[in-house]
Amino acid sequence: MFYLKDLPTDQTLEEISKRYHELDPSALKTCAALLRTGSDLLTAFENILSRHDLSQGRFLTLIVLNRTPDKAINPSTLAQKVGVKRATMTGLLDGLEKKGLVKRLAHQKDRRKISIQLKSAGRNVLDKMLPDYYSSIAQLMKDLSENERQNLNSLLKKIDQGLTLFKE
Repeated sequence: MFYLKDLPTDQTLEEISKRYHELDPSALKTCAALLRTGSDLLTAFENILSRHDLSQGRFLTLIVLNRTPDKAINPSTLAQKVGVKRATMTGLLDGLEKKGLVKRLAHQKDRRKISIQLKSAGRNVLDKMLPDYYSSIAQLMKDLSENERQNLNSLLKKIDQGLTLFKE
């Protein structure tokens, strides 16, 4: 979450760059605006999910399972697809199972192995909330043309590639 609401002005950035020569004012301004927008977008996303009594982790787990609702998936693969650690996935699955939205299936030959499958109740939760979710996304993106959306996706991919510096 990026909490800063009062983003620095161009003049402020120019003054700071005189003290810190490594500062690229345009780069910092763009990055701060992206962080601010991303944070606001995440807050809006969380608000939509909370109306349906879902956390981001639980929602994303259900969404991944809903891609192939009749197939089971092992928890470590599910954790990788959702982008969380295996221990976090265990907690998410415990909560979803407690609500009756997913089920754990024992492996026929190896009792140590389990797989996860979406239950009909999980599909029902998604069927009720996804129209609201998809409508909100459409409303959010309505002022961008298809070309602007493609350009934004391309630019975001470039930024994502630059994040490799921070991942090591």
